[in-house]
Amino acid sequence: MPNTGSVSSEVRCVVDASAHLGESPVWSVEEQALYWVDIGDWPGNSAPASVNRFDLASGATRHWTLPQAVGCMALHASGGAVVALASGVFRLDFATQALTPLAPATYDLSTLRLNDGKCDRAGRFWVGTCLSPDPRVKEGTGHLYCLQGNELKAKVDGISVANGLAWSPDSRVMYFTDSRQRTVWAFDYDIERGTVSNRRVFVQAPSGVVLDGATVDAEGGYWVALYNSGKIARYRPDGTLDREIHLPVTKPTMLAFGGRDLTTLYVTSASHRLTREELAAQPFAGGILALEPSVCGLPEPKFERTG
Repeated sequence: MPNTGSVSSEVRCVVDASAHLGESPVWSVEEQALYWVDIGDWPGNSAPASVNRFDLASGATRHWTLPQAVGCMALHASGGAVVALASGVFRLDFATQALTPLAPATYDLSTLRLNDGKCDRAGRFWVGTCLSPDPRVKEGTGHLYCLQGNELKAKVDGISVANGLAWSPDSRVMYFTDSRQRTVWAFDYDIERGTVSNRRVFVQAPSGVVLDGATVDAEGGYWVALYNSGKIARYRPDGTLDREIHLPVTKPTMLAFGGRDLTTLYVTSASHRLTREELAAQPFAGGILALEPSVCGLPEPKFERTG
């Protein structure tokens, strides 16, 4: 039976970030620092977009303000970061804050933006789209892309809100979620060619459960944030539920393993769309949470190649 007991007392807030919509945590093993984004300006979200950094040793934080909404980021092997902005994928120079275009968006910017994404273990950058909250926008018009050359190549179609991207420890399986469809799919993954095949349902969530960002641990467990439910969940490689962990915030968004030995699980969260009363009851909403789940993670790959 899965462990569904509350362990809120084991969860701590390491950065009281008050993020509007925190996402995309990425741990740097070399720097012993956690990066993440606050998504920023998008319909229904007027907060500034930013990339942020938390230094484990000193506790110091810093941020880089961005001119457009940002969906996700990955660290670049040559320094800086790759960021998925509303109008496309860019390289961010941490020293100068300069943005260099890598690939433009190929969709209507009024209806879609880039959302969840990360690198596979060969260093390819994958990113999916999110629909505008405008109810007139048709469901299923988004895509999951892979950055190839200076283009975003669509690999999976029919997506509304892309999330939950992760790879098994041996890179043979790619996981991907559409939050609106409440489904995590598993694909066979060819790490040499960067291609997917044999799409099948890995997890089908019940009505009302929003599957958000995810990561995979060293044992192959798939960890996913349950947005609006105040929990994170771990699924075994066979798709069965292993455990749920209750959090002191209702809107967890994504997870990443970090810390000195990759045994700390960091969780980003959101404070947007919470009432004044809800914010008062959730002082850590928008913060970066941390816990030790008794399993270690894997180093997050950096961007090294296209195609």
